Amino acid sequence: MSHPTPRRITSSRVKIGNDDPTLTGHAGLLLTGELVRRLEVVETIEEAVNRARQFKQRQRGLNAGELMVSLAETVMVGGDHLVHLDQLRGDLAGAELRAVAATPAPTTAGQLLKRFTLGQSRAVVATMAELGNRFDRQHELPVRAPVTLDMDGTLSEVYGRLKEMASFNHEGRRGFLSVFVTWDERRRILAADLLKGSASEKPGAAGLLRRALQALPASHGLDSLRVDSGFFTVELLEACRRQRVEFCVSVARTEAMWTRLYAKLNVKSWRPALDMESAEVAEFAYSPGGWKHEPLRVIVRRVRVAAEEVSGDGRSRRRRTIPKGQMELLARGRVGYVFAYSFLLSDKLGDAAEIERWHRQRAHIEERIKEAKNGCGLIHLPMREAAANRAWQAATVVAHNLVAMLAVEVAAGNRRRLNERVASAVEEDDLRHQAPERVQPHNLQLVRRWLINVPARVVHRARQVFVRLAGGMLWSEVFKRTYVRLTC
Repeated sequence: MSHPTPRRITSSRVKIGNDDPTLTGHAGLLLTGELVRRLEVVETIEEAVNRARQFKQRQRGLNAGELMVSLAETVMVGGDHLVHLDQLRGDLAGAELRAVAATPAPTTAGQLLKRFTLGQSRAVVATMAELGNRFDRQHELPVRAPVTLDMDGTLSEVYGRLKEMASFNHEGRRGFLSVFVTWDERRRILAADLLKGSASEKPGAAGLLRRALQALPASHGLDSLRVDSGFFTVELLEACRRQRVEFCVSVARTEAMWTRLYAKLNVKSWRPALDMESAEVAEFAYSPGGWKHEPLRVIVRRVRVAAEEVSGDGRSRRRRTIPKGQMELLARGRVGYVFAYSFLLSDKLGDAAEIERWHRQRAHIEERIKEAKNGCGLIHLPMREAAANRAWQAATVVAHNLVAMLAVEVAAGNRRRLNERVASAVEEDDLRHQAPERVQPHNLQLVRRWLINVPARVVHRARQVFVRLAGGMLWSEVFKRTYVRLTC
């Protein structure tokens, strides 16, 4: 079928208006709305918040569940401030597609957020973890498989001097420190804390881990925790041992580590690392101060670095991974390469190279944090009150986990269809236009871009609602099949 050649128009003929009440720019909220209704997200959050403490509500106002979901819908379409609620309030055509049609005014939402206590905000996050377990059961996802937990923090920078708890970190940036525990295999957030920007992540790590473990399904498999050196304390290791959690912790490059490295390893100790060029691993036994159990494994990775690749800037991060003796030889031109070292402390059994590669995948949590900040509203904490900002953080967790579950739904609903099309030898170019194989649970940005933030016309006819997608929408078939799965 031939298509007519489009005509080029001159700018003087284009008239722009925004007065069509049947158009919505966020038709994909229909999908998250169905997911919210199927999992009973609003009702479950409301019940959990009221268990923590009765949430004061006006007779005709929103309850806690509706507020959290409405904020989540706002940040899913790009909002990062309360004023962006007006974006959905003005979207009359999309109101009936959303889980919460009556989006609150920014001032109303701000007043409601101030009422949330610490326990209520934590209850929202824990509820989303439980709803994720409910989602897994509906999809018959394996629950007895091993669970990998990742813990990390990020600074949400702010500029208001009057914001409660906002303070300067060691880099001189003012903000709040958000700390998360994620379930790597499910790509969901299980627990969250909001701290001062200048606060240490270490004191609350054991409590955060405990809340994350409580959020897991009862019949889950072996637990493992991966953290960086910022969380390394013997107290956290002891908490892992008490709760039967295997751990792998990055260790700072202290003089004690360098001394043991030279004393216990030789040339024959090293063997190639897995999936990393010019890298080798070795190990030795070590008991940190205060550890009262068996000696732990220190797994060392070294990466060969050519002299020309070493920055001359003394602030370079790579320079801190190279021993001083090697740096002195490099400065005198005595060597053509040096080694950059990293240390891991673990009680896991198995091959050291396998454990080192597994720990390297801790970078997945950085993708989760990036999605929460750049895609689900955490880049800005808009309120002056710390309690309100903690509730806002809880709403971003609601949004993030909903998008993660929607990504699983999309992948599950299109995998069989894709295989059929490949078997039928469909042209490669046609396959690329649908691209459902790219919708993997970790690729949340694609879900937001191609399935949530999409325009459509909402038409009522014969007591039915029709959502008219654009003719050139690449993932229109994916959109339709996902909606059918959510409603069947």
